[in-house]
Amino acid sequence: MNPREKKELIRKCLLVLAIIGVIGSSGYLIYDLVWLPYSIQKQNEIFNVDEEQSNTSQNESSQNEGTPPVQEKYVQIKSQYEDFAGKLIVKGLKMDFPVVQGEDNSYYLKYNIDGEEDKHGALFVDYRNDLVNLNQNTIIFGHNMRDGTQFGMLSMYKKLSTYKACPVITFNTIYKDYKWKVFAAFLINTQPEHDGGYVFNYLRTDFATDREFYDFYDEVMERSYFITDTDVTPEDKILTLSTCSLLLDDSRFVVMARLVRDGEEPSVDTSAARVNTNQRFPQAWYDENNQTNPYID
Repeated sequence: MNPREKKELIRKCLLVLAIIGVIGSSGYLIYDLVWLPYSIQKQNEIFNVDEEQSNTSQNESSQNEGTPPVQEKYVQIKSQYEDFAGKLIVKGLKMDFPVVQGEDNSYYLKYNIDGEEDKHGALFVDYRNDLVNLNQNTIIFGHNMRDGTQFGMLSMYKKLSTYKACPVITFNTIYKDYKWKVFAAFLINTQPEHDGGYVFNYLRTDFATDREFYDFYDEVMERSYFITDTDVTPEDKILTLSTCSLLLDDSRFVVMARLVRDGEEPSVDTSAARVNTNQRFPQAWYDENNQTNPYID
């Protein structure tokens, strides 16, 4: 084989390898971004029930002794999935997913609701939360999936327009139906070195005093991307949705909402909502964006 033939052979081999690489990459992307979301959608069809059907009122007291009965619409699902805890729905973001509650906050990071190892995991309620008598703060975790499933769309709440389009979240437990008014969305660090040795504990489930609650609420609002007219008091129940963020290493994006009160309309007038022009970020965010932290004297 002469040199020219060798070069031509090498060129053809490289071309074939390149084509194989493109096909392989395309196949992976199709599998990752098309097939997996489709399979999750099919998997979730078993959890599609008439969410308007309810055998409890919005804020019906659940202080009775013992555990109340599972809502009729969820009885069959609960019989099949022991850890099934309810449904989370944000229609404007096409979020309609089952929520589970395990014995810890790690299992459902790696396993789906069928108990299969799955990078999507499942949406799950903090194991410390009481779904019968709601804590002051009920927390739901989920992966930020780039295919849009689980909490892949949650970070859209960085935009004021998203809040105005989706100011109310539905989180129904197996015992009662609830609607929640969004009041904040923010970025938080989990590593002390990313904020001068400080990590804001947004994962508290209860507060010992009203002062503790208001200190917590004030810091949430300092960090929020937007300001709303939805007021929050220590007597209210909060829903916290938490997912990973790519804005900082090992950071979290968080959305908070409060339970619609007895006798209160679930609709929200968003006309007065505005961008928080003095939003607080972790120090690492200011460093990466070459900005001065106004919260440091």
